Amino acid sequence: MLTSINQTRALFCTLLAAAIAMSCVAIKASAADVEIPPGVADYASAIGELKTSRGKSPIEPVFEAGMQVSPQIQAILPDLSESQYQQVQRQMQGFIVVREAIVVVRPSVDFFRSLARKQGTKADRAFFDIYSRTEPDGNGPFPAYIQQQTEESRCTRFDGKLMVDLYRGWMTFRTTYPDAYASEAQGEIDSLETELLTGICSCEDAGKTTAGLQAFVKAFPDLPITPKIKTRIARIHSGKSGFRFNCHAG
Repeated sequence: MLTSINQTRALFCTLLAAAIAMSCVAIKASAADVEIPPGVADYASAIGELKTSRGKSPIEPVFEAGMQVSPQIQAILPDLSESQYQQVQRQMQGFIVVREAIVVVRPSVDFFRSLARKQGTKADRAFFDIYSRTEPDGNGPFPAYIQQQTEESRCTRFDGKLMVDLYRGWMTFRTTYPDAYASEAQGEIDSLETELLTGICSCEDAGKTTAGLQAFVKAFPDLPITPKIKTRIARIHSGKSGFRFNCHAG
């Protein structure tokens, strides 16, 4: 099982669990009685004001408002009436809201990156540049280093320098803007580390997987996780890694 396929990170998962646990407050006896979370209207107002403002405006507070309400929406999305569903899609401008083959509520990176370039701060622009590389709109609910094979199967792209480049990008952002988008940035770093340490379904063969892990070790020799990655490499060489290479999960 992959460990880093959640559309959001640690904070998002905590909020989603809380939203599901508290669904009895927002959901009545039937689908017609499902209530749209108040945070949806709050976000709609905030993003509207941001888009009509003049000059540079910080995007982070508005983005955070959308991220806060997203798990609540995802928890009730299948139960909304069609009119409610369309209303939420309109109000959550800048977020992908779908309930087709899968239920997804996640930021549209292209939307926010364009907004940041137009009127955001330097921190906004830097965040959405690296965020767009990590969580591209065209990869469904998965980060760029997870390759979706079918609706229910996916594998990890250990080969090449993708994970190295993304990790370096997030570390640079955290160093340059330590107080900006702190939970999202740290969540992306944590997810990359988790996949490097525990991901077992590799899209590539043993040689390419090893090369990718070695590239990370070479790029970050002094990280606390590096010795553990070296151990994974040694286990691949010994044939006792537990990896599934050229993996087709499912």
